[in-house]
Amino acid sequence: MPLTALQAVRDSGILIASDTGEYNKIGEFYPQDATTNPSLVLAAVKKPEYAHLIDRAVEYVLTRRDSIEARTQLALDHLLVQVGIQILNIIPGRVSVSIDPRLANDRDAIVNKGHDLIAIFEELGISRERVLIKIPGTYSGILAARILETPVRLSDGTMTDPIHTNATLIFGRVQALACAQAGMAVISPFIGRVKDWWAAREPKSDGATNPEQPLSEHPGIILVQQIRSAYASYGHRTGIMAAGFRRVEEIVELGKRGSRGGPDIVTLPPDLLAGLRDSVGVVSQNEFTPDRERQLEPVYIPPEGPTLEGEARYTKDVEEEMIALDKVPEGLAKFTVDAKILEDLIRGKVESGSVETSAGMFWFLGWPRWLGRLF
Repeated sequence: MPLTALQAVRDSGILIASDTGEYNKIGEFYPQDATTNPSLVLAAVKKPEYAHLIDRAVEYVLTRRDSIEARTQLALDHLLVQVGIQILNIIPGRVSVSIDPRLANDRDAIVNKGHDLIAIFEELGISRERVLIKIPGTYSGILAARILETPVRLSDGTMTDPIHTNATLIFGRVQALACAQAGMAVISPFIGRVKDWWAAREPKSDGATNPEQPLSEHPGIILVQQIRSAYASYGHRTGIMAAGFRRVEEIVELGKRGSRGGPDIVTLPPDLLAGLRDSVGVVSQNEFTPDRERQLEPVYIPPEGPTLEGEARYTKDVEEEMIALDKVPEGLAKFTVDAKILEDLIRGKVESGSVETSAGMFWFLGWPRWLGRLF
């Protein structure tokens, strides 16, 4: 029986993660890890087989005396955690759960949201070691991740466990280095969107159609390889989780160099997982050794903490790279639209004070006492 592309990627040392909120679709592929985001969660709960998670999240907050807004936010967090827990019941590894994309430029709000999400996971019996808090790769997000990843000494002398993080919306080498200097556990470069950005800047002759770019020249694939080389040269242990693939062929190409020359993990939606499983595998060239960087590493976040000089250098280098300035806001805008739809859906149920139970009837919060005596 020929080797499948899915197995070939695994054999190269690259781990497989699923990228969906529809957890019923992932078990057959045996992923190690998983990732979610507001768009994926929204897509899932729109379907009948996952819609009950909305009611479960609302039920979690109905008896609380907080404001409508506070209960809405708590229910939204609970929904994201519920989806994460359902996934963790299937996979052996870690799940990435996103903070609200609207917090992307507020360091303290990101830190607080990270603690809120982990608190719910731990309340429901899930160790923080199995969770990555997914944070946008903005400068504020990177600084917030540094805080979450840093253990804190308590008054009794004990140290808190770190909250591990995954930087999403990574499009350039500058972001990748800053994330590693902040001590983030994982970064997620977006392969397809990197290619889109570079393709939009290619000169085109009048009326001519550009030939399909060879995969060996794919800008997203090259970026992952460049990040691997930089991490190997500078001794960074941050994992690389390649994301945002468009075609099976992109995954196969990136897998040819294995985890030593490419990503540690690839995160894939069910259709690409199925495509890999149904394709013939290519033996990886895992003897590949990344190129070593010859220049000193630019310091964006020193070990002792962020500085004005480091921030200025980061800003300058990101502006020179340009891509993150375009693609990060674009990605945040899409995630924000879906997060708002999800939030409004939950707020409507919180305001009505009702959830539908598994028996099909509605329970109401705050009904008159005399009405209760009728039942």
